[in-house]
Amino acid sequence: MSELKEPQKSGVSRRTVTKAMAWSVPAIAVAATVPNAAASPRCLTASFSGNSCKQPGANAPFGYRLEICFTNVCNIAITLTVTQVQANTGQAPVQAVNQTITIQPNQTACLPNFVNYCSTSSANFITVSYYIGNASGTILTQNVASPPQECQNVPSFCA
Repeated sequence: MSELKEPQKSGVSRRTVTKAMAWSVPAIAVAATVPNAAASPRCLTASFSGNSCKQPGANAPFGYRLEICFTNVCNIAITLTVTQVQANTGQAPVQAVNQTITIQPNQTACLPNFVNYCSTSSANFITVSYYIGNASGTILTQNVASPPQECQNVPSFCA
């Protein structure tokens, strides 16, 4: 008796296609969230450059001349906008900033302009508020130690 052989099918079965689709949807969803995760605050560190300084508040408000910088340890460039600064005393005024920078991967970049901040009291830390990407993003904050050095040859800006 001769054996009947089934004809060989060419191509990919529907079952294989269905399994591949089931696995690819989660992979696409995860890949789409990577830029947001990479731009998280864990990748950014705010600081004041060595050009930042303070003016004592003897008979005037305390003054801070701030060069605000960010270090990006992510593997993607991050664009952020600093919205404001405020002393950590809780009663100090808020200073609007609204300056935007892009920080390349593993680089440090500073805002293009100094921020002059006047406070009614001395602060150990100054809170820097910013958002990543567009203005609809979540406002993030970092407390940065106030500059220790006094301003030299800088006219009083808080009189």
